Amino acid sequence: MKVAVTVVAAESVTVQVPVPAQPPPVQPVKVEPAAGVAVNVTAVPLVKLAVHVAPQVIPAGALVTVPLPVPAGVTVRVKV
Repeated sequence: MKVAVTVVAAESVTVQVPVPAQPPPVQPVKVEPAAGVAVNVTAVPLVKLAVHVAPQVIPAGALVTVPLPVPAGVTVRVKV
């Protein structure tokens, strides 16, 4: 059997001493900035000139796939 003996004081006293007086650090004086002017200009075209332009032109009917494609494989799920 192992035994460890620790000796401790019966009382513990904590004392806080006052902080020595120190002047605050020198800070710059706050100044109100001069009034400014903000300008925001946004140009928006009134009409859209073209739906598609070369080389992005899509031929008529190219967005339709006929016949619809069949799935490439079958998914089988089994709970074990």
